[in-house]
Amino acid sequence: MFDLRRSDVVLLQAVVDHGSLHAVERDGWMTQSSASRRLVKLERRLRTALVSRGATGTEPTEAGHALLHVGRRLLASIDFAIATTHHGAGAASRLPVVEFAVGSEWAYGLDGHLAGRFPDVVFDIVPDDSHRIWQRFERYAADAALGWETARRPMARRGDVLIRTIAEEPQQIALPSGHPLAEQGILDLRGLTGADWVAVVGGDSGDDQGWALSRLTPVPSVSFTVRSQGAALDLVRRGYGIALVSPSSLGGSPARGVVLRPLRQKFVRRLRLAVDPLAIPEPLAEDLCASLRRRYVLRTTAHGSVPAVTQQDPDRGTPADPADAGCAVPPPVLLSELHWSSPGRCGGFEPEHLHLLRVIGRTGSLNQAASALLVTQPALTRRIRRLEASCGLPLVHSTARGTSLSATARRLLACTGPAEHRLDALANHLRQSGPAAGMPPAEGAAGPVPSPVRPRKAPR
Repeated sequence: MFDLRRSDVVLLQAVVDHGSLHAVERDGWMTQSSASRRLVKLERRLRTALVSRGATGTEPTEAGHALLHVGRRLLASIDFAIATTHHGAGAASRLPVVEFAVGSEWAYGLDGHLAGRFPDVVFDIVPDDSHRIWQRFERYAADAALGWETARRPMARRGDVLIRTIAEEPQQIALPSGHPLAEQGILDLRGLTGADWVAVVGGDSGDDQGWALSRLTPVPSVSFTVRSQGAALDLVRRGYGIALVSPSSLGGSPARGVVLRPLRQKFVRRLRLAVDPLAIPEPLAEDLCASLRRRYVLRTTAHGSVPAVTQQDPDRGTPADPADAGCAVPPPVLLSELHWSSPGRCGGFEPEHLHLLRVIGRTGSLNQAASALLVTQPALTRRIRRLEASCGLPLVHSTARGTSLSATARRLLACTGPAEHRLDALANHLRQSGPAAGMPPAEGAAGPVPSPVRPRKAPR
Protein backbone atom coordinates (compact mmCIF):
# COMPACT_ATOMS: atom_id res chain seq x y z
CA MET A 1 0.00 0.00 0.00
CA PHE A 2 1.21 3.51 -0.83
CA ASP A 3 2.16 5.39 2.34
CA LEU A 4 0.01 8.54 2.34
CA ARG A 5 -0.20 10.45 5.60
CA ARG A 6 -2.82 12.84 6.88
CA SER A 7 -0.31 15.68 6.74
CA ASP A 8 0.17 15.06 3.00
CA VAL A 9 -3.56 15.47 2.43
CA VAL A 10 -3.56 18.66 4.51
CA LEU A 11 -0.74 20.09 2.38
CA LEU A 12 -2.56 19.42 -0.87
CA GLN A 13 -5.77 20.83 0.59
CA ALA A 14 -3.94 24.02 1.60
CA VAL A 15 -2.70 24.44 -1.96
CA VAL A 16 -6.25 24.05 -3.30
CA ASP A 17 -7.85 26.39 -0.75
CA HIS A 18 -5.24 29.16 -0.58
CA GLY A 19 -3.00 28.75 -3.62
CA SER A 20 0.14 28.67 -1.46
CA LEU A 21 1.74 26.99 1.53
CA HIS A 22 1.59 30.11 3.72
CA ALA A 23 -1.68 28.88 5.24
CA VAL A 24 0.10 25.81 6.61
CA GLU A 25 2.66 28.03 8.29
CA ARG A 26 -0.04 30.33 9.67
CA ASP A 27 -1.66 27.35 11.39
CA GLY A 28 1.56 26.90 13.34
CA TRP A 29 2.10 23.17 12.91
CA MET A 30 4.63 23.26 10.06
CA THR A 31 6.88 25.84 8.45
CA GLN A 32 6.63 26.66 4.78
CA SER A 33 10.07 25.22 4.05
CA SER A 34 9.16 21.93 5.76
CA ALA A 35 5.91 21.77 3.81
CA SER A 36 7.76 22.40 0.55
CA ARG A 37 10.29 19.66 1.30
CA ARG A 38 7.51 17.22 2.12
CA LEU A 39 5.75 17.95 -1.15
CA VAL A 40 8.99 17.46 -3.07
CA LYS A 41 9.55 14.13 -1.33
CA LEU A 42 6.01 13.03 -2.20
CA GLU A 43 6.53 14.01 -5.83
CA ARG A 44 9.73 11.98 -6.01
CA ARG A 45 7.98 8.91 -4.67
CA LEU A 46 5.22 9.21 -7.26
CA ARG A 47 7.59 10.33 -10.06
CA THR A 48 5.24 13.11 -11.11
CA ALA A 49 4.57 16.75 -10.32
CA LEU A 50 1.72 17.33 -7.87
CA VAL A 51 1.78 21.14 -7.84
CA SER A 52 2.82 23.76 -10.36
CA ARG A 53 4.88 26.55 -8.85
CA GLY A 54 4.83 29.98 -10.44
CA ALA A 55 5.24 33.66 -9.70
CA THR A 56 1.52 34.09 -9.03
CA GLY A 57 1.28 31.19 -6.58
CA THR A 58 1.02 27.43 -6.37
CA GLU A 59 -1.79 25.33 -7.77
CA PRO A 60 -2.26 21.55 -7.94
CA THR A 61 -1.82 19.64 -11.17
CA GLU A 62 -4.21 16.96 -12.42
CA ALA A 63 -2.18 14.36 -10.52
CA GLY A 64 -2.34 16.53 -7.39
CA HIS A 65 -6.12 16.83 -7.65
CA ALA A 66 -6.47 13.07 -8.11
CA LEU A 67 -4.23 12.28 -5.12
CA LEU A 68 -6.12 14.77 -2.95
CA HIS A 69 -9.52 13.28 -3.76
CA VAL A 70 -8.33 9.70 -3.25
CA GLY A 71 -6.60 10.63 0.01
CA ARG A 72 -9.66 12.39 1.37
CA ARG A 73 -11.80 9.37 0.56
CA LEU A 74 -9.42 7.06 2.39
CA LEU A 75 -9.26 9.30 5.47
CA ALA A 76 -13.04 9.71 5.43
CA SER A 77 -13.54 5.94 5.34
CA ILE A 78 -11.13 5.49 8.29
CA ASP A 79 -12.83 8.20 10.34
CA PHE A 80 -16.28 6.87 9.46
CA ALA A 81 -15.45 3.31 10.49
CA ILE A 82 -13.96 4.37 13.83
CA ALA A 83 -16.70 6.90 14.62
CA THR A 84 -19.55 4.50 13.87
CA THR A 85 -17.87 1.80 15.94
CA HIS A 86 -17.83 4.15 18.92
CA HIS A 87 -21.52 4.87 18.41
CA GLY A 88 -22.36 1.19 18.09
CA ALA A 89 -23.65 1.36 14.51
CA GLY A 90 -24.10 -2.04 12.95
CA ALA A 91 -23.41 -3.13 9.40
CA ALA A 92 -27.12 -3.05 8.56
CA SER A 93 -27.34 0.69 9.27
CA ARG A 94 -24.62 1.62 6.77
CA LEU A 95 -25.55 2.40 3.19
CA PRO A 96 -22.95 2.86 0.46
CA VAL A 97 -22.89 6.36 -1.02
CA VAL A 98 -21.94 6.59 -4.69
CA GLU A 99 -21.03 10.03 -6.03
CA PHE A 100 -22.56 10.30 -9.49
CA ALA A 101 -21.47 13.17 -11.75
CA VAL A 102 -24.27 13.79 -14.25
CA GLY A 103 -24.87 16.30 -17.03
CA SER A 104 -27.19 19.12 -16.04
CA GLU A 105 -29.86 18.13 -18.56
CA TRP A 106 -30.13 14.63 -17.05
CA ALA A 107 -29.87 15.50 -13.36
CA TYR A 108 -33.47 16.61 -12.79
CA GLY A 109 -35.43 13.81 -11.13
CA LEU A 110 -32.63 11.28 -11.51
CA ASP A 111 -32.07 10.89 -7.77
CA GLY A 112 -35.68 9.87 -7.19
CA HIS A 113 -35.61 7.53 -10.19
CA LEU A 114 -32.51 5.73 -8.93
CA ALA A 115 -33.71 5.68 -5.31
CA GLY A 116 -36.79 3.73 -6.35
CA ARG A 117 -34.84 1.16 -8.36
CA PHE A 118 -31.79 0.77 -6.10
CA PRO A 119 -32.95 0.94 -2.47
CA ASP A 120 -29.66 -0.48 -1.15
CA VAL A 121 -27.52 2.32 -2.60
CA VAL A 122 -27.52 6.10 -2.14
CA PHE A 123 -26.63 7.98 -5.34
CA ASP A 124 -25.26 11.44 -4.64
CA ILE A 125 -26.10 13.30 -7.87
CA VAL A 126 -23.64 16.07 -8.80
CA PRO A 127 -24.91 18.02 -11.85
CA ASP A 128 -22.35 19.85 -13.95
CA ASP A 129 -21.25 20.62 -17.49
CA SER A 130 -20.24 17.64 -19.63
CA HIS A 131 -16.62 18.75 -19.85
CA ARG A 132 -16.30 19.21 -16.08
CA ILE A 133 -18.04 15.87 -15.49
CA TRP A 134 -15.30 13.95 -17.24
CA GLN A 135 -12.65 16.14 -15.64
CA ARG A 136 -14.11 15.36 -12.22
CA PHE A 137 -14.13 11.65 -13.02
CA GLU A 138 -10.53 11.82 -14.23
CA ARG A 139 -9.52 13.32 -10.89
CA TYR A 140 -11.11 10.40 -8.99
CA ALA A 141 -13.62 12.84 -7.46
CA ALA A 142 -16.63 10.83 -8.66
CA ASP A 143 -17.45 7.12 -8.63
CA ALA A 144 -19.49 7.29 -11.85
CA ALA A 145 -20.15 9.81 -14.60
CA LEU A 146 -22.92 10.20 -17.17
CA GLY A 147 -22.51 12.63 -20.03
CA TRP A 148 -22.24 13.19 -23.74
CA GLU A 149 -19.24 12.29 -25.83
CA THR A 150 -18.77 13.97 -29.20
CA ALA A 151 -16.11 13.77 -31.87
CA ARG A 152 -14.82 17.16 -30.75
CA ARG A 153 -14.93 16.38 -27.03
CA PRO A 154 -13.89 12.87 -25.96
CA MET A 155 -14.79 11.41 -22.61
CA ALA A 156 -12.57 10.20 -19.78
CA ARG A 157 -9.36 8.41 -20.74
CA ARG A 158 -8.79 6.40 -17.58
CA GLY A 159 -8.00 2.78 -18.32
CA ASP A 160 -9.29 1.22 -15.09
CA VAL A 161 -13.00 1.95 -15.61
CA LEU A 162 -16.10 0.30 -17.03
CA ILE A 163 -17.54 2.25 -19.98
CA ARG A 164 -21.03 1.61 -21.29
CA THR A 165 -22.90 3.33 -24.12
CA ILE A 166 -26.42 4.40 -23.17
CA ALA A 167 -27.45 5.75 -26.58
CA GLU A 168 -26.10 7.08 -29.86
CA GLU A 169 -27.97 10.19 -30.89
CA PRO A 170 -27.65 11.74 -34.37
CA GLN A 171 -28.08 15.50 -34.37
CA GLN A 172 -31.05 16.79 -36.38
CA ILE A 173 -32.15 20.08 -37.88
CA ALA A 174 -35.03 21.88 -36.17
CA LEU A 175 -37.22 23.77 -38.66
CA PRO A 176 -40.37 25.85 -38.25
CA SER A 177 -43.51 24.02 -39.31
CA GLY A 178 -44.07 26.28 -42.29
CA HIS A 179 -40.49 26.14 -43.58
CA PRO A 180 -40.11 25.06 -47.26
CA LEU A 181 -37.61 22.33 -46.29
CA ALA A 182 -39.98 20.81 -43.73
CA GLU A 183 -41.51 18.60 -46.45
CA GLN A 184 -38.21 16.87 -47.22
CA GLY A 185 -37.29 13.66 -45.47
CA ILE A 186 -33.50 14.06 -45.28
CA LEU A 187 -31.68 17.38 -45.49
CA ASP A 188 -28.24 18.15 -46.85
CA LEU A 189 -26.02 20.51 -44.91
CA ARG A 190 -24.89 22.27 -48.08
CA GLY A 191 -28.47 23.20 -48.87
CA LEU A 192 -28.81 25.17 -45.63
CA THR A 193 -26.23 27.85 -46.44
CA GLY A 194 -28.77 30.58 -47.16
CA ALA A 195 -30.87 29.97 -44.03
CA ASP A 196 -30.60 31.93 -40.79
CA TRP A 197 -29.26 29.91 -37.88
CA VAL A 198 -29.90 29.95 -34.16
CA ALA A 199 -26.50 29.04 -32.73
CA VAL A 200 -26.09 27.15 -29.47
CA VAL A 201 -22.80 28.03 -27.81
CA GLY A 202 -21.17 26.10 -25.00
CA GLY A 203 -21.62 22.47 -24.04
CA ASP A 204 -21.41 19.40 -26.23
CA SER A 205 -24.09 20.56 -28.69
CA GLY A 206 -22.10 23.73 -29.36
CA ASP A 207 -19.13 21.62 -30.44
CA ASP A 208 -21.15 19.83 -33.12
CA GLN A 209 -22.86 22.99 -34.32
CA GLY A 210 -19.60 24.92 -34.57
CA TRP A 211 -18.11 22.09 -36.60
CA ALA A 212 -21.18 22.01 -38.86
CA LEU A 213 -21.14 25.77 -39.50
CA SER A 214 -17.42 25.72 -40.27
CA ARG A 215 -18.06 23.33 -43.17
CA LEU A 216 -20.50 25.70 -44.90
CA THR A 217 -19.28 28.11 -47.58
CA PRO A 218 -20.13 30.93 -47.36
CA VAL A 219 -20.62 31.03 -43.61
CA PRO A 220 -24.36 31.37 -42.90
CA SER A 221 -25.79 34.24 -40.91
CA VAL A 222 -26.61 33.73 -37.24
CA SER A 223 -29.74 35.48 -36.00
CA PHE A 224 -29.51 34.53 -32.31
CA THR A 225 -26.93 33.00 -30.00
CA VAL A 226 -28.20 31.02 -27.00
CA ARG A 227 -26.73 28.58 -24.48
CA SER A 228 -29.48 25.95 -24.30
CA GLN A 229 -31.23 23.84 -26.89
CA GLY A 230 -34.58 24.63 -25.28
CA ALA A 231 -34.13 28.33 -26.03
CA ALA A 232 -33.01 27.47 -29.57
CA LEU A 233 -36.18 25.44 -30.15
CA ASP A 234 -38.30 28.32 -28.86
CA LEU A 235 -36.66 30.72 -31.31
CA VAL A 236 -37.08 28.21 -34.16
CA ARG A 237 -40.78 27.89 -33.32
CA ARG A 238 -41.11 31.67 -33.51
CA GLY A 239 -39.56 31.67 -36.98
CA TYR A 240 -36.14 33.21 -36.26
CA GLY A 241 -34.13 30.50 -38.04
CA ILE A 242 -33.07 26.86 -37.89
CA ALA A 243 -30.91 25.04 -35.34
CA LEU A 244 -28.93 21.84 -34.91
CA VAL A 245 -30.44 20.04 -31.91
CA SER A 246 -30.79 16.56 -30.47
CA PRO A 247 -34.08 14.64 -30.12
CA SER A 248 -33.71 14.49 -26.34
CA SER A 249 -33.77 18.30 -26.12
CA LEU A 250 -37.57 18.24 -26.44
CA GLY A 251 -37.73 16.82 -22.92
CA GLY A 252 -40.26 14.07 -23.60
CA SER A 253 -43.05 16.33 -24.92
CA PRO A 254 -43.88 17.17 -28.54
CA ALA A 255 -42.76 20.64 -29.62
CA ARG A 256 -45.54 22.50 -31.40
CA GLY A 257 -44.49 24.46 -34.43
CA VAL A 258 -41.13 22.65 -34.75
CA VAL A 259 -40.18 19.85 -37.14
CA LEU A 260 -37.05 17.72 -36.75
CA ARG A 261 -35.35 16.44 -39.89
CA PRO A 262 -32.23 14.22 -40.09
CA LEU A 263 -29.06 15.28 -41.88
CA ARG A 264 -27.28 13.42 -44.63
CA GLN A 265 -23.99 14.30 -42.92
CA LYS A 266 -23.80 12.45 -39.64
CA PHE A 267 -23.16 14.38 -36.44
CA VAL A 268 -23.48 11.79 -33.70
CA ARG A 269 -23.03 12.22 -29.99
CA ARG A 270 -22.99 9.31 -27.55
CA LEU A 271 -24.42 9.23 -24.06
CA ARG A 272 -21.76 7.39 -22.06
CA LEU A 273 -21.69 5.91 -18.57
CA ALA A 274 -18.28 5.54 -16.92
CA VAL A 275 -18.05 3.58 -13.68
CA ASP A 276 -15.19 3.00 -11.27
CA PRO A 277 -15.19 -0.79 -10.65
CA LEU A 278 -13.61 -0.32 -7.21
CA ALA A 279 -16.69 1.60 -6.08
CA ILE A 280 -19.46 -0.02 -8.15
CA PRO A 281 -19.36 -3.75 -8.99
CA GLU A 282 -20.04 -4.81 -12.55
CA PRO A 283 -23.52 -6.31 -11.83
CA LEU A 284 -24.64 -3.00 -10.33
CA ALA A 285 -23.08 -1.13 -13.26
CA GLU A 286 -25.05 -3.25 -15.74
CA ASP A 287 -28.30 -2.69 -13.83
CA LEU A 288 -27.58 1.03 -13.69
CA CYS A 289 -26.90 1.09 -17.43
CA ALA A 290 -30.18 -0.70 -18.21
CA SER A 291 -32.12 1.68 -15.97
CA LEU A 292 -30.58 4.74 -17.64
CA ARG A 293 -31.40 3.35 -21.08
CA ARG A 294 -35.05 2.96 -20.13
CA ARG A 295 -35.08 6.51 -18.78
CA TYR A 296 -33.59 7.77 -22.04
CA VAL A 297 -36.22 5.94 -24.11
CA LEU A 298 -39.08 7.33 -22.01
CA ARG A 299 -37.70 10.82 -22.42
CA THR A 300 -37.08 10.79 -26.17
CA THR A 301 -39.91 8.67 -27.63
CA ALA A 302 -42.75 10.89 -26.46
CA HIS A 303 -42.41 13.15 -29.51
CA GLY A 304 -42.08 10.35 -32.05
CA SER A 305 -38.33 10.21 -32.61
CA VAL A 306 -36.66 6.82 -32.51
CA PRO A 307 -33.54 6.92 -30.31
CA ALA A 308 -30.58 4.79 -31.25
CA VAL A 309 -30.42 2.99 -27.93
CA THR A 310 -27.56 0.57 -27.74
CA GLN A 311 -29.16 -2.78 -27.04
CA GLN A 312 -25.85 -4.56 -27.52
CA ASP A 313 -22.94 -2.71 -26.00
CA PRO A 314 -20.01 -2.48 -28.43
CA ASP A 315 -17.59 -2.34 -25.54
CA ARG A 316 -18.61 -5.76 -24.26
CA GLY A 317 -20.24 -7.51 -27.21
CA THR A 318 -22.99 -8.99 -25.03
CA PRO A 319 -26.61 -7.90 -24.69
CA ALA A 320 -27.47 -5.66 -21.77
CA ASP A 321 -29.42 -7.06 -18.88
CA PRO A 322 -33.02 -5.83 -19.17
CA ALA A 323 -33.96 -6.74 -15.61
CA ASP A 324 -35.78 -4.11 -13.58
CA ALA A 325 -34.63 -5.35 -10.21
CA GLY A 326 -32.15 -3.55 -8.01
CA CYS A 327 -28.50 -4.39 -7.73
CA ALA A 328 -27.81 -8.08 -7.32
CA VAL A 329 -24.47 -7.49 -5.60
CA PRO A 330 -24.31 -4.56 -3.16
CA PRO A 331 -21.34 -2.26 -3.71
CA PRO A 332 -18.56 -2.03 -1.16
CA VAL A 333 -18.91 0.60 1.52
CA LEU A 334 -17.31 3.71 0.04
CA LEU A 335 -18.11 7.13 1.40
CA SER A 336 -18.80 10.10 -0.77
CA GLU A 337 -16.18 12.80 -1.03
CA LEU A 338 -15.73 14.53 2.33
CA HIS A 339 -13.65 17.56 3.19
CA TRP A 340 -10.83 16.68 5.55
CA SER A 341 -11.51 17.96 9.06
CA SER A 342 -9.25 18.49 12.03
CA PRO A 343 -8.15 15.24 13.70
CA GLY A 344 -10.17 14.13 16.67
CA ARG A 345 -10.26 10.75 18.33
CA CYS A 346 -9.20 8.99 15.13
CA GLY A 347 -6.55 11.56 14.16
CA GLY A 348 -3.73 9.26 15.27
CA PHE A 349 -4.78 6.51 12.87
CA GLU A 350 -2.79 6.81 9.67
CA PRO A 351 -3.41 4.89 6.43
CA GLU A 352 -0.14 3.01 6.97
CA HIS A 353 -1.67 1.36 10.04
CA LEU A 354 -4.12 -0.45 7.76
CA HIS A 355 -1.20 -2.30 6.19
CA LEU A 356 0.04 -3.19 9.67
CA LEU A 357 -3.32 -4.72 10.59
CA ARG A 358 -3.52 -6.64 7.33
CA VAL A 359 -0.10 -8.20 7.90
CA ILE A 360 -1.07 -9.23 11.44
CA GLY A 361 -4.32 -10.75 10.22
CA ARG A 362 -2.55 -12.62 7.41
CA THR A 363 0.26 -14.06 9.53
CA GLY A 364 -1.70 -14.68 12.75
CA SER A 365 1.39 -14.02 14.85
CA LEU A 366 3.13 -10.92 16.14
CA ASN A 367 6.56 -12.49 15.63
CA GLN A 368 5.91 -13.29 11.97
CA ALA A 369 4.25 -9.91 11.42
CA ALA A 370 7.23 -8.11 12.95
CA SER A 371 9.57 -10.05 10.67
CA ALA A 372 7.49 -9.13 7.62
CA LEU A 373 7.37 -5.46 8.66
CA LEU A 374 11.14 -5.40 9.40
CA VAL A 375 10.67 -4.37 13.04
CA THR A 376 11.15 -6.12 16.35
CA GLN A 377 8.30 -7.83 18.13
CA PRO A 378 8.38 -5.52 21.22
CA ALA A 379 8.37 -2.45 18.96
CA LEU A 380 5.35 -3.78 17.07
CA THR A 381 3.53 -4.53 20.33
CA ARG A 382 4.16 -1.02 21.65
CA ARG A 383 2.95 0.46 18.39
CA ILE A 384 -0.30 -1.49 18.56
CA ARG A 385 -0.87 -0.45 22.17
CA ARG A 386 -0.37 3.22 21.29
CA LEU A 387 -2.73 2.84 18.34
CA GLU A 388 -5.42 1.24 20.51
CA ALA A 389 -5.02 4.01 23.10
CA SER A 390 -5.43 6.75 20.48
CA CYS A 391 -8.51 5.11 18.95
CA GLY A 392 -10.02 3.87 22.19
CA LEU A 393 -10.82 0.52 20.56
CA PRO A 394 -9.31 -2.98 20.79
CA LEU A 395 -7.63 -3.98 17.53
CA VAL A 396 -5.91 -7.33 18.23
CA HIS A 397 -6.47 -10.28 20.55
CA SER A 398 -3.49 -12.32 21.76
CA THR A 399 -4.10 -15.90 22.86
CA ALA A 400 -2.01 -19.00 23.36
CA ARG A 401 -2.70 -20.04 19.77
CA GLY A 402 -1.58 -16.75 18.26
CA THR A 403 -2.82 -13.26 17.49
CA SER A 404 -6.04 -12.41 15.69
CA LEU A 405 -7.77 -9.21 14.69
CA SER A 406 -10.73 -7.96 16.66
CA ALA A 407 -14.15 -7.38 15.13
CA THR A 408 -13.42 -3.65 15.10
CA ALA A 409 -10.23 -4.13 13.10
CA ARG A 410 -11.93 -6.45 10.61
CA ARG A 411 -14.73 -3.95 10.10
CA LEU A 412 -12.19 -1.16 9.67
CA LEU A 413 -10.36 -3.09 6.95
CA ALA A 414 -13.64 -3.93 5.20
CA CYS A 415 -14.71 -0.28 5.12
CA THR A 416 -11.38 1.04 3.87
CA GLY A 417 -10.59 -1.72 1.35
CA PRO A 418 -12.05 -0.01 -1.76
CA ALA A 419 -10.36 3.30 -0.93
CA GLU A 420 -7.03 1.50 -0.38
CA HIS A 421 -7.26 -0.21 -3.76
CA ARG A 422 -8.05 3.10 -5.41
CA LEU A 423 -5.01 4.76 -3.83
CA ASP A 424 -2.72 1.93 -4.93
CA ALA A 425 -4.14 2.02 -8.47
CA LEU A 426 -3.60 5.77 -8.69
CA ALA A 427 -0.04 5.54 -7.34
CA ASN A 428 0.86 2.81 -9.86
CA HIS A 429 -0.69 4.83 -12.68
CA LEU A 430 1.28 7.95 -11.78
CA ARG A 431 4.54 6.04 -11.48
CA GLN A 432 4.08 4.33 -14.84
CA SER A 433 3.26 7.61 -16.55
CA GLY A 434 6.88 8.68 -16.21
CA PRO A 435 8.41 11.83 -14.73
CA ALA A 436 6.57 15.01 -15.61
CA ALA A 437 8.13 18.24 -16.73
CA GLY A 438 9.15 20.45 -13.85
CA MET A 439 9.40 17.58 -11.37
CA PRO A 440 12.37 17.76 -9.02
CA PRO A 441 15.02 15.12 -9.76
CA ALA A 442 14.88 11.94 -7.75
CA GLU A 443 17.33 11.34 -5.00
CA GLY A 444 20.35 9.45 -6.21
CA ALA A 445 19.49 10.08 -9.85
CA ALA A 446 22.32 10.09 -12.33
CA GLY A 447 23.48 13.51 -13.40
CA PRO A 448 26.56 15.54 -14.23
CA VAL A 449 29.20 15.22 -11.53
CA PRO A 450 31.16 18.41 -10.84
CA SER A 451 34.86 18.09 -11.44
CA PRO A 452 37.03 18.29 -8.30
CA VAL A 453 39.70 20.17 -10.26
CA ARG A 454 39.19 23.90 -10.23
CA PRO A 455 39.87 25.44 -13.65
CA ARG A 456 42.83 27.79 -13.78
CA LYS A 457 42.32 31.39 -14.77
CA ALA A 458 44.02 32.65 -17.86
CA PRO A 459 46.92 35.03 -17.17
CA ARG A 460 46.31 38.68 -17.84
